[in-house]
Amino acid sequence: MTDWDAKYSEEDDKSQWEPSLILTELISTLPAGMALDIAAGMGRNSFFLAEHGYHVDAVDFSDTAINKGKKMAQKKELPVTFTHVDLTSFPLPPESFDLIINFNYLERSLIPSMKGALKKNGAILFETFTIEQKEIGSPKNPDYLLAPNELIDLFGDLHITFYREGIFVERGRKKAVATIVARKE
Repeated sequence: MTDWDAKYSEEDDKSQWEPSLILTELISTLPAGMALDIAAGMGRNSFFLAEHGYHVDAVDFSDTAINKGKKMAQKKELPVTFTHVDLTSFPLPPESFDLIINFNYLERSLIPSMKGALKKNGAILFETFTIEQKEIGSPKNPDYLLAPNELIDLFGDLHITFYREGIFVERGRKKAVATIVARKE
């Protein structure tokens, strides 16, 4: 069992199914259609997108998370397809998605393929932890933490329509994150 499987094997609580607040705030500004949820876990954000008319491909490394997500998708009768993948070597199909979301996961080598997987006028909503997170809690490994303004550098070749970086409180928990919405024109 991987560390991720162990995490998702813990008893479910309602908060594990709540979508990211920034996604709920920005949903009306995002292009509709086919979506890809990178490192989807059990699908909390995938289900939110599906409830708003998206067809969603949800990918994650944890078999436990994927299995829980599949069961919930069947129960809710939502168009979410879950697939177990190794995101460090997962080939994204070119020009296939109107929206790609990525929360709390950083695999820098995947970003060029994410951009290539966007359809024209498609968007990426990307949020993950910054180096300041080390002072707040996990993760602490600098390989998985963004440097200041790094997201702007990583997505600067796209049209950036939203950006924030700092320490925020979400559902009572403090987190240091950077968030970007970038469109392919």
